[in-house]
Amino acid sequence: MNRLLARGARIAVIAPAGRFSRVRLDAGATVLREMGYEPVFGARIGAVERYHAGTIDDRLADLVWACTAPDIDAIWLARGGFGCAHLLPRLPWQSLRARPLFGFSDATALHVGFWLAGWTTVDGGALIHGPVLQTLAPAPPEGIAAPVAIDQASRTALRDLLRGFLPALPGRLLCGPPAAVEGPLIGGNLTVLASLCGTRWRLRANGCVLLIEDIGEAPYRIDRCITQLVQAGALDGVRGVALGEFIDSVGRDPDGSEYGPLDVLKDRLQPLGVPVVCDLPVGHGVRNVPWHFGRRCRLDAHGVSWH
Repeated sequence: MNRLLARGARIAVIAPAGRFSRVRLDAGATVLREMGYEPVFGARIGAVERYHAGTIDDRLADLVWACTAPDIDAIWLARGGFGCAHLLPRLPWQSLRARPLFGFSDATALHVGFWLAGWTTVDGGALIHGPVLQTLAPAPPEGIAAPVAIDQASRTALRDLLRGFLPALPGRLLCGPPAAVEGPLIGGNLTVLASLCGTRWRLRANGCVLLIEDIGEAPYRIDRCITQLVQAGALDGVRGVALGEFIDSVGRDPDGSEYGPLDVLKDRLQPLGVPVVCDLPVGHGVRNVPWHFGRRCRLDAHGVSWH
């Protein structure tokens, strides 16, 4: 694989979803500069509206600029939150230029939308599910509240990916047959994927391997999202499922015993009859190894590897 971004590449930094920490964002931009890239902030990057980083018009304008400006080589999201779905119906799809797009969480809506629009690694439109910019900065001093900072292993994996080396995603078999399967790797945040059901950008996992993760969702809400995807037909023909981290998700039986997200996920995914592999280093915690959305992969009992 060739280097994903050449040194000196100009990276548009935009916030199409939630509000972010400006201090952490600036620190993340410094990390990009140290890696040899030039971050270019969107004109409306400082806008604020309630829990969003600006109005829909603000966020749309920066996203369109990032996807069309001839002097921009890639796009990096400031953070997740919610708001990317607002922009999908208003994007001038025919005018957009395929280029790498980095982010996760709410960026899942953009990854799905751009993948359905034909953005691929081949045409330069690599969709990278990976750390948002404000998590690239080093961890803040202990006791200071701030967004999660990724660990060193995730930083190394990100640098490797930018240089053209795809990091494997190790895991273990949770349920289903142990046989290896292959297909494009798609997915992202489970709640966002469920929210796209019934829209033009609904998930279509036929022939693909699905990777999902989430944070702060009680087991019954994870159950609800999986059930919605199954009943909507989004998982029809899926070849395998990979599970990243499901953080802050604990339930309790009437007798007081605890159960976790993997218990519910196993219950709902085992009937699909496909390999389900868990514990991949992907999600909202310090472990967030980047991966190519839509790139063909191999899923086996030990995790995800690439062709």
